[in-house]
Amino acid sequence: MVRIGQPVNMIIVNNDNDKILLVKRAKKDDEFPDTWSLPGGGPEINETIEEALKREIKEEINCDIVNFLFFKSKYLIIKEDFHARALYFYGTVEGDIKLEESELSDYKWFDINKDLLNLNFAFNQEDIIKDFIEFHNRN
Repeated sequence: MVRIGQPVNMIIVNNDNDKILLVKRAKKDDEFPDTWSLPGGGPEINETIEEALKREIKEEINCDIVNFLFFKSKYLIIKEDFHARALYFYGTVEGDIKLEESELSDYKWFDINKDLLNLNFAFNQEDIIKDFIEFHNRN
């Protein structure tokens, strides 16, 4: 039997819409340790996608989502017994960033048009970042 997951992630942009917030996964993380990532995670039982996104952002960076829009979905993991299709949103947050230190080791605001693609990303998120840069520069 194949298990199905649907993680939610957020491309957080600053108020000037020229920087993206990335978080660095903890060095002791089981998957993709010490790599850059978009904040997010998986929904809990009986939790909507919106509830999961808000909870994950609050848990991981201690911020509240101000607004968000759907960006795209993309297969994240395809294994024999597990498939995950990640949902990506973009928007802004408010509050002082405080990392969930058991999961994350650092965060940084990156200029949308500089240095983003030279990073070591978790999962397939480099592809999502490339797509978002193209989307951002068209709009």
